[in-house]
Amino acid sequence: MTLRKRLPGLLLALWAPVAAAQTPPPTPQGGMPAAPDASRAKLPQGWYVTESAPQHYEAGVDEASPCEGTRSAFLRSRTQATDSFGTFMQAFSAKDFRGKRLRFSAAVRHQDVKGWAGLWMRVEGTDPKHPLAFDNMQSRALVGTHGCQRYDVVLDVPMEATRIMAGLIMSGAGQAWLGGVRFETVDASVKTTDLLTPPQPLPSGPQGLEDGPQAKANTPLGRVGTAWFDTQRVQTATPLVRGKGPSWKGEFGDELFEHGIEVNGTYERRDLSVKVRAGGSATLIEGTWGGEPLSIRLTPDALRIRWGTDHQQFDRDTGASTPKGCNVYRQTAGRFEQQRLEVCGVALATRPPLTQLVAAFLSGGVRAGPSRGLLPAPSPPVRSPQPYDSSGRNEPASQLQ
Repeated sequence: MTLRKRLPGLLLALWAPVAAAQTPPPTPQGGMPAAPDASRAKLPQGWYVTESAPQHYEAGVDEASPCEGTRSAFLRSRTQATDSFGTFMQAFSAKDFRGKRLRFSAAVRHQDVKGWAGLWMRVEGTDPKHPLAFDNMQSRALVGTHGCQRYDVVLDVPMEATRIMAGLIMSGAGQAWLGGVRFETVDASVKTTDLLTPPQPLPSGPQGLEDGPQAKANTPLGRVGTAWFDTQRVQTATPLVRGKGPSWKGEFGDELFEHGIEVNGTYERRDLSVKVRAGGSATLIEGTWGGEPLSIRLTPDALRIRWGTDHQQFDRDTGASTPKGCNVYRQTAGRFEQQRLEVCGVALATRPPLTQLVAAFLSGGVRAGPSRGLLPAPSPPVRSPQPYDSSGRNEPASQLQ
């Protein structure tokens, strides 16, 4: 639980739009808002709809073809917008589940889902800006059309937990039905699906040597390929560590700054200026790197990376053996065909930490084309304000004989 308490305010600040769709704001009296009158009569008691854009989603009760029992609740889009999402949810006290492992499961069928859908659950403490546990099934998202199947999310509920929220989320267009809802405590033999505690990558060197105690590092939160990150560093071939405020500094002179959805600065000795948009049907990183256009688009079923004239196209490999909390993408065209890339942990979340995500993708996912060559070599310092001469010699004209 120590790591979860250390999650920076940045993580929740980025999750704030998600909270608008997943966690309804309290009323002035501190209670949960009532569902709209049009929905209150037809929804099961305690359940309501929240959404990122008004009137984009609706929910109700359907007695036709339930997966379990005599009826099911549905969530469906009212528009074809792909940049919005809604959830059919409930919230309740964590008091009876503190110190236990809680499984939320339901039978779900879905139809024509053009973004993604899934069950989700979130555990909060006294500060709702710092979730204690979270999973929204984005690493095993429901897409397209599929018949009835039972799914679950499993989270540990810490002793400091105050509230639990759970439900069905949909991003983009489509419809999904929910039935046979169960909340039950389980023992430690049932693994958690918590996106805030992804699997640790391999250590960078030998462990357990008899040279005294080792400083304990933060637990990794996310990973792209071999590049992983936590709250304080991004571990790549060109690592970054958190500086003061919104800055990150590298061992080789790199420095990145975060402003809202923008990440600017220098990474791998190339100028970087990008914007990160998440929370809809895709996570987008768009801008320039090294003076060339950069575009990264991540969805549950595909990954597209463009840098200058180079294009990487990955499709989700649902049959691959994957670590917990990871998606495996396999390149389907180009000179790196069949390259496998794993994206794990909060790199798949609806609101990932921006700077860490960008650096992890640039180092762990983007490949340079054959024409780009190696990283640019640093130039020797200029010893004169005069320009170099036309011969191309790396000397000021004033020093040429």
